[in-house]
Amino acid sequence: MTRRIHTLLIPALAILASTATASAGIAQDTTVVHPDSVTTEPDTLLPVLHHTVAVSAPAVPPGPLPPGTRYTFTRDSLLWTAGVTLTDLIATIPGVYVARAGFLGQPEYIQYAGRAGAGIQIFWDGLPLPALGADSLFHDLGRVNLTYLERIDVVVLPSGLDIYLVSKEYGGTQPRSFLRVMAGAFSTGAYAGLFQKRWPSGLGLDLAADFVGTEGSGGMARSDQTFDLWGRLKWIPSQRTGASYQVRRQSHDRDAVGDDVRERRGARTDYIFSMFAGTGDDGMGFRSEAILATSAWSSDSTAVDTLDQTVRQARLKLRYMTPNWTVAATGMLGDARVLSGVDGRIGWVPIPGVVLAGDAYWHRHEGKRTSVGAHGTVGLYAGPFSVVGDVQFGDAVQAPAILADSAQRAVAQSIRTGIETRPLAGHVALVRRDAFLPLPYAELGVIDGFDSSTAATYVVADVKLQSSRALTLEAWYSTPTQGEAPNLQPPKHGRAQITFRSKFWRTFRSGAFDLKVQVAMEYWSPGTAGLAGGNPVELEGAKYYEGFIQFEIASFQGFWNLRNMLNSEDPYIPGLAYPKSVQTFGVKWEFSN
Repeated sequence: MTRRIHTLLIPALAILASTATASAGIAQDTTVVHPDSVTTEPDTLLPVLHHTVAVSAPAVPPGPLPPGTRYTFTRDSLLWTAGVTLTDLIATIPGVYVARAGFLGQPEYIQYAGRAGAGIQIFWDGLPLPALGADSLFHDLGRVNLTYLERIDVVVLPSGLDIYLVSKEYGGTQPRSFLRVMAGAFSTGAYAGLFQKRWPSGLGLDLAADFVGTEGSGGMARSDQTFDLWGRLKWIPSQRTGASYQVRRQSHDRDAVGDDVRERRGARTDYIFSMFAGTGDDGMGFRSEAILATSAWSSDSTAVDTLDQTVRQARLKLRYMTPNWTVAATGMLGDARVLSGVDGRIGWVPIPGVVLAGDAYWHRHEGKRTSVGAHGTVGLYAGPFSVVGDVQFGDAVQAPAILADSAQRAVAQSIRTGIETRPLAGHVALVRRDAFLPLPYAELGVIDGFDSSTAATYVVADVKLQSSRALTLEAWYSTPTQGEAPNLQPPKHGRAQITFRSKFWRTFRSGAFDLKVQVAMEYWSPGTAGLAGGNPVELEGAKYYEGFIQFEIASFQGFWNLRNMLNSEDPYIPGLAYPKSVQTFGVKWEFSN
């Protein structure tokens, strides 16, 4: 066994070294951080508050967690990202392939660990969001805009990604507003606005709207439109108690692309009421939270057999936290999909340099089905060096909305070594995953099925070189060393980016001017995309380039983004061409009234 691990580690280290000099991949935005076991880098964009009141703690997995386990996109990185949607952010995480059906407005599905949509879970302010719509299976992250998000945490598991969305928070009593206007190719227009106000009593009001419209890139007269509305009323008199009620409604109006991409017309509405109480102002001690939520899909006109869908759920969360250990439990009841269940989580630092963490769940579904799973991780760290081991077990239903879908049993393990220093940071991981048969995407007609993946061992490496405070080079690379790559995930896949960002302190001493210039490249080798009529569909190899510029003068920002700079003709999904040299540009402005 030892000899086998050594045999695998040698090519893994070689790959890591090569990614520092070759055009292999992209690790993450320069403001994305790897939190360590007990601390997180502070947000670099701090608002000016005339008076401050209590704010909600972000609903993300409580620590401690081993080094490199979680990616955190802060408020600063969300304002300075080259991406437009949540998909663009997740695409920077090592091992992620985005199945893009086309330009903005077309479906964008995250592929990770050979699980297709089953490998992705989304939580909004701590509440898991069920997938709704004509497919009822998986989330299209291209439909999640960033207008009213304060922070995004992505917990990386051996065979999945848990994505935590945190709504905008504001602790100042002077109103704050945000505006964004964007235009681009294919008559694209996007308009977003956010208003936030807090009162000394702890009462708060948040309102946001986001519209995106485009003619798309299907080569025919068609249009894609998405309109978001979000509102929240909250009362947080102190860090120990509070309550909030929020509503988000997103309407969809997307034309079909022949028989390859099906139309989508309808509206999704989510209602969340929550209240919490705790014993400590700093988040330590005991904390309880109750949540009542309803998610509904309505106004669907795409098919006569498509019915309106509603999922209601109630949750009770209990947690006790100290600086060195955390224990949390959640009980839930629902009327569809997950009828009842229990989730648990622990984290512990028994001695300096050792982190133990784990979570487990049991869910009961309609049709007398159950899903169980567990995940455990051990992290060892000393100075900038770390070694982390993960084991994940699941015997779970990937699509509870489909009564014929039964649970699949799969196990995945990983071991990752890392170094975190100022000039050089990087990780090398060996990941072993069992075979898995994912369900296809109902909205993609060009691929109507997937083959079962085979058991395989992967090498995933990332590196970050920061020769100065202004210049950063990042890259990642992923490939199976044993077994075959799953459908719609390339056998060799990497991303790389170089970023220049500077406030030019010597010239603009007040810090009023900020500039970011970034060039990114994504590469993958030929593979298999899936099945069409029972026959394999080839995934062609490709190389894509992207350029991004953004500047800031005081609180005013201007940006320009160019995708597919070198006019690649190889698509992300076979048969669905991605347009050449498409650009978006616009302005952002955040201010206090």
